[in-house]
Amino acid sequence: MVDMTRAPVAPPWLAARRKPFCLLCGRPTTFTNVYFPGKDTPVAPPPGKGRMIIYSLCDCCEGRFDELADIIEASIESDLRATGAI
Repeated sequence: MVDMTRAPVAPPWLAARRKPFCLLCGRPTTFTNVYFPGKDTPVAPPPGKGRMIIYSLCDCCEGRFDELADIIEASIESDLRATGAI
């Protein structure tokens, strides 16, 4: 799993990109997070490039972040595959 750093308050550029619904359950969101895929993940960026994926979670899912981190990564990867982004 990729180490993800979370700030207690999202900077304005990130807060402006908050998704309206939780990535996992569809409830209204309160947290905006950033996923940086590592080079060994299926959504790894091309060599010499970086990839930053913004997603949002509700209070309930954010409270279980450590337990749900693998599911979050799998959901992001699945969404990227479905849209043809990878």
